Formats: sequence, C-alpha cells, structure tokens
Amino acid sequence: MTENKNTPIAEVKESNGAPVAVVGPNRQLTLPVTSVTLDGSSSTDDHAVTSYHWDTIRGPPGSRTEGVDKPVAIVTGLRAGRYTFSLTVSDQEGLTDSAFLTVRVQEARSLPPVAHASGSHTLTLPNNSLVLRGSVTDGDPAEVHFLWVRDSQSPAAGDVLYGSEQQAFLYLANLVEGTYVFQLHVTDTQGRSSTATATVEVRPDPGGREEVEVEMLVALAQVSVSQKDTVLRQLAALLHVLDNDIHLRCLWGHSDLSTVLRFSVQGPEGPVPGPKLASVLRGQLLREKTDYLLFRVLRVDTVMCLLRCSGHGTCDPITKECVCDPFWTENLIRRFFGDGESNCEWRVLYFILSFFMVIVFIVTVTWACVYCCKRRSRTKVRKKTKYTILDNMDEQEKMELRPKYNIKHRSTEHNSSLMMSESELDSDQDTIFSRDRPVRSRNRTNAQAARNGNTFG
Repeated sequence: MTENKNTPIAEVKESNGAPVAVVGPNRQLTLPVTSVTLDGSSSTDDHAVTSYHWDTIRGPPGSRTEGVDKPVAIVTGLRAGRYTFSLTVSDQEGLTDSAFLTVRVQEARSLPPVAHASGSHTLTLPNNSLVLRGSVTDGDPAEVHFLWVRDSQSPAAGDVLYGSEQQAFLYLANLVEGTYVFQLHVTDTQGRSSTATATVEVRPDPGGREEVEVEMLVALAQVSVSQKDTVLRQLAALLHVLDNDIHLRCLWGHSDLSTVLRFSVQGPEGPVPGPKLASVLRGQLLREKTDYLLFRVLRVDTVMCLLRCSGHGTCDPITKECVCDPFWTENLIRRFFGDGESNCEWRVLYFILSFFMVIVFIVTVTWACVYCCKRRSRTKVRKKTKYTILDNMDEQEKMELRPKYNIKHRSTEHNSSLMMSESELDSDQDTIFSRDRPVRSRNRTNAQAARNGNTFG
C-alpha cells in the first residue's frame, strides 16, 4: 500500500490566557474628604479586556458608586470606617479575574483655633465710636465661642452695643479720652482656646478745651428744634454775645431724663476758655438765675477735665473731680463755701493737727466758762441778821441799841428791854453782842424789877 503524501495536517489551536485585574494600592482618606476614584484601566489581557465591574464588598452604609461597569468608577458619601471594593474583568473568551482595594476613612484631626483681633486704632474726639473685628483660623468659626474682655486698666467709660461682647465684631460707642485695651478670647468645642489683643487710643478734641456741657432736666426725645434754638438764644443773652457766636457741637441724651448741650463761645479776642465759661455759667445758672433757661440746669462742666488740682492730684475725666495724691485732701472750705471747684490744697497731716487744735481750743474755752461760773456762785453773799426783842428795856438801853447817824430800824420801834442777834450762819464772827453786855443788861433788869417789887422765878 502506498502512503498518500497529500493527507491534511490537523490545525493546532492557539492558547488563550486569562485577563489580569489591576486596581492599584490601598487608599487612606481623612474627613471632610468623602469621595474616592477607583481606577481599573491598568487591567490587562493577551487579547483585550471586554468588561469591567465594580462591587462594594464591605463598608459603612450610605456610599454611592458611579460607573460600576467602567474602568474608572467614583465612590461618594464615604464615612469614617474601612471600605473594601472589588474589580472583576473578563475577556472575549469569558475568562475573568478579580482584584480587591481597601479604602480607610478617618476622622479629621482638627487644629486648635487661632484668634485674630483688628490690631491698633486711633480716634480723635468728637468721633467716639468704633467696631473691632475678630476672626479665627485653623478652626470652624461656627463652632467657636467669642468673648471680648476689657482690660482692668482701661477707662470705664464707653458702651458696648448690641451685646456684641460675645460676637466676632465688637461695637463700641461713647468712648472718652484714654487708651483702651480689649482681649479677644476664642474657645472651640474641645475646650481649646486662643487670645488676641486690640488697642484703641482716643485722643482729645483739639477744640475741646473751649467747650462746655450744660446738662438739662429734659429727655432728649422731648426737645424740639425750636426749643433748642430758644435755649441757644437764652445762653447768648446771658453771656452778652451774638447768637452766631455760640457754636453748638452736639445735643445728646445723658440719661432717660436729662439732655446735654455741648457748645463753645467765640469772643472778640478768640475762643472763650472752657474753665472761665463754665465758671460764669455755673454761677449764673446754678446760683443766681436758676430758672433763666427754658429747662432746669442740673450741671455745668467743661468737656475736658481741666482742673489743676493744686498741683497735687489728677483730674478724673469721667467725674470731672480731682483725685488727690497720697497725704493730700480737698479744701472743704473752698469747695462748699468758696468757688466750689474741686482741689487738693490740704495736707492730711496739717488737716489732722488743725482739727485737733480746734477741738482743744473749744474744750479749753468751755472749761474756763464753767470754772468762772462756779467760782462766781461761791462768792460771799450778804448775811441777814435776825433779832429777838426783849421787854422791860429802859431808856438808856434803847439809846444804846439805836443805830448811829439817826438811821431808823424797825427793830428799835418796839418797846423792848434788850434785843439779841441770831445770825443765819453759825459762826463766831456773826455774833453781834458779846458775853458781858447781855449779863449787865440782865442784872440791870433784875435790879429794876426788884425796885418795882417783881422777882424772877
């Protein structure tokens, strides 16, 4: 049998390899990042990858995957936790391969807040209002508590408006001359805090030394334009100046019941000094012509505190009174009986010594008066003498008892033989008759009685 050389050879099929899925390294996210991109486009096959499919194997609920059948998918809505995703790829022969990817999502590590204030500011009166701005960095302003605190060495004047001391912006009004220091404290929900400082320097008004304030007993809401003009005309007439020589600076309410009129006066030789103008108005409106103005005047002061305090103190810009240095005090006589200006003229030591000397003088004078009155009451008074009338007195004895120089005494008018003296004061010097004379008188009386035939029992 002969071999047929034209016999067909069997075809050998080419081998087909499985695809390889590639998803990249694991990921780690930190909130507030809540999305991640899954990229499987690096997957390979010996011919071609025909299909892709993404699955969420494990993780907190709520996430959403867009493009699950595409090489690149986007997952949103992630929460803190651990997620596992799988990618399955297949080729045209139906061979498949899978790969897994882990994504860790952790809470944000928030930084402590850092406070920022608006720095330094300068105001010049009469501008007396300001807004201080505060802010924070490295923190959520919505979760931070703001608190503005005034430094203890700052002036006490000045109002905080709208309760803004607990807000990011601090609204200030009615500031006076001085330097204010405000500290901004910010605190987050975890108790972490930060501090910043803002400074406000309020400078005096260049023309404030000539201005005065007149406080009147009337609410600002009750003062009309015509009433204000009437008061200005009355002041001009009182100061003997023209109406246009009074420069009104402002009219503002000091309280619910009082209104302050601030003005200056231009004289022939220039502006009238504030202390002189205040002294004149104080004497006229508070002492002499109390009902001169349309409204009752409560107070007259200079806008700026210009008291010299006798060189031994400082003038308080709020109360407009002197604050004396140590060992100095106010001259009360000048304050209450003089010009009424606050001062620091008396030394405390001299005042105490003077007061002590006045007390000693009063005590000495009182003791001297009492002593003189008592001594006067002890002087010798005129003594009265009582006499006892004795009967059977002869003519010779009557003659002896008659007072000299023919002075009549009512005791001699009686028909008595002898008169004996009894003094009110029992002393030997007050005895009128001696021992011998009454004896002779009794003997003579007995002899006369014997002649008459009378005898004594």
